[in-house]
Amino acid sequence: MTQNRTSYKICLVTVTLSDGGAERCAANLSHFFVNQGFEVHHLVFAGKIEYDYSGEVMHLAKYSSSTFGFVNRIQRFLHLKKYLNDHNFDFIIDFRDKHFFWQEFIIHNYLYKNHIQTIHSNKLDSYIPKSKFLANLLYKNSKQLIAVSKGIEEKIKTEYNFKNIHQIYNPIDFKNIKEIKSESIDFEGDFIVAAGSMNKNIKQFDHLIECYSKSNLPDKNIKLIILGDGKLKQDWINLADRIGQKENIIFKGNVENPFAYYSKALFTVLTSKYEGLPMVLIESLACETPVVAYNCETGPSEIINHLQNGLLVENQNKEAMIAAMNTFYEDKNLYLHCKSNCKTSISKFEVENIGNQWLSLFKQLKNER
Repeated sequence: MTQNRTSYKICLVTVTLSDGGAERCAANLSHFFVNQGFEVHHLVFAGKIEYDYSGEVMHLAKYSSSTFGFVNRIQRFLHLKKYLNDHNFDFIIDFRDKHFFWQEFIIHNYLYKNHIQTIHSNKLDSYIPKSKFLANLLYKNSKQLIAVSKGIEEKIKTEYNFKNIHQIYNPIDFKNIKEIKSESIDFEGDFIVAAGSMNKNIKQFDHLIECYSKSNLPDKNIKLIILGDGKLKQDWINLADRIGQKENIIFKGNVENPFAYYSKALFTVLTSKYEGLPMVLIESLACETPVVAYNCETGPSEIINHLQNGLLVENQNKEAMIAAMNTFYEDKNLYLHCKSNCKTSISKFEVENIGNQWLSLFKQLKNER
């Protein structure tokens, strides 16, 4: 445990505590902060709570008692206002994306105090309005914007005139992963793995399915396991069926322990349209499983050292992705070399390192008050 004389009261704001990389980041940070002796609260707006976390939870959904949407929003707003006023947090760290400007404007500028906003996607308008006027209006009272990758930080600096932008990676808990990655899975045989939400086609599982089907892997009886769920899942199941890969592509949905799958896979594949900081790559490498990924904006190039812990593929080049999949299966020396470097290559993401960067930021912001 890092010695820290100042005890803070921290609020971590998420939509859910399940499914996403931003939510897992909040959960991992909560363990670190509690270990520092901080008082940690999770403010959850909606959805499931499945990740392991430390601290207390306030779930706004339980304050929705009416069938009328507008009345529900008013009820939640009043409970949120009272909750934040009662607790007077030292820092409120918001991990949510922003889709309703006026709602967020009210929350940011009339409810939040000492607000820090994290930006988890290269698609900046998920967090920041395209209009610079509205962007400055939304974040005028925010203490800091945290970009989770250097690519996102540079893009924000290029497109906006924010001065209070800082870069801190998402953390990974090596100790926890080591404890659970050896658990059994519901599959026997060789496979590669991919994971992500299927509510939008950001992860481009159609690219993945097509590239896998045209690679040499199906003929070698190497299956493709896809973890995740969402409204597009049936589309991808139908696609696998149409191209004759129904028996080779296995959809596991959301699993309680994805690390057990990463650790037993030959390698992990990412075919995203864009990213922020793809945690699936970091988590796979933490399980000592190398990775293959499109070099999309942003994140993969800050995680993958090409030919050292994985393969970076020309962005959106399906033929290059097919070739990379084949290479990783056929070139055993390259594969084993990358596998041997996995864990050491991502030490910068370890929760102790990232947590200490947050502590430094808290100290800096406290001194500026």
